[in-house]
Amino acid sequence: MRTSSVAPARVLALALLVLGALLVVASVFADQLQLSGGGAGVGWKQLLGTIVGLVLLLIGLAWLLQARLSRPDDPVED
Repeated sequence: MRTSSVAPARVLALALLVLGALLVVASVFADQLQLSGGGAGVGWKQLLGTIVGLVLLLIGLAWLLQARLSRPDDPVED
């Protein structure tokens, strides 16, 4: 018997969304947060982190919206 009313897919989607958002923020502001190795401008690691973070964020958002849109509000009775 499951005691939680939150679906595991929804929790995973939210986790991907949050992880992606954190990765984007950390990558974009790596210089200000002193996470980068120095240098001027945006480095390839920051760019890669931003892209991967955006992909994770969008996958989590799509998965969350798909789960929300695919479940019917009122079940049809025959």
